[in-house]
Amino acid sequence: MTVNGTVRITGTEMKETINQFEQDRRSNGTRKAVHSLISEALLIWMDALEQASTENDEPCRVSMTRTGCSLDRDTVIRITVGMGEMLSIRDAFLISAIVDEQRASREFLMDFAERPKQPSNAQRLEQLLSDAFRDPSARPDMKRCDQAINMLFDIIDMIPKPYRAQPFAVISYIMWWMGQEGAMAAAISALAIDDQCSLAAIVYSAVERHIGPAWTSET
Repeated sequence: MTVNGTVRITGTEMKETINQFEQDRRSNGTRKAVHSLISEALLIWMDALEQASTENDEPCRVSMTRTGCSLDRDTVIRITVGMGEMLSIRDAFLISAIVDEQRASREFLMDFAERPKQPSNAQRLEQLLSDAFRDPSARPDMKRCDQAINMLFDIIDMIPKPYRAQPFAVISYIMWWMGQEGAMAAAISALAIDDQCSLAAIVYSAVERHIGPAWTSET
């Protein structure tokens, strides 16, 4: 059982979705397979981020229960498989947390997930990450980031350990972007599962060298 009483997802369920995704890629091509896998899940995720971002009350802070930030079972499976199978999918979910929809629309994020090597998509993502890192005025939307972290912890609660590396890595990056001390612990958790997880290694190195986004030096 998970902390909120939902039955954990099994390795068999994960493998079935991975196999279906791989079959879809062979039959229909990567773009259609990615769209089929995560298009609905991305909309659910984005709706939750936008709702948190626009609420007037206090954000849903990271806690042991996190019942207000839960995702349904199918969405959890699709997000986890997507993050593990294609880094472009992982990066689309990551960007969605640290950049608002005015700068990174749902349409762009979906297109990037489907076609990461498209020059305009690759350049746009690189620019968004560069701006977030180098621009002192690019400050986190704490409510949006908190909601993303909470949903990712919900995902981790539900999935088998071997599939947790990328969700932990995304948490580590978002926490690093927010200037939170938990970034290092999340990066270590990811690397303990997959020592080749490059995103976690980047965050680990940045925290160890006391490198942060530009806005943190202005506070």
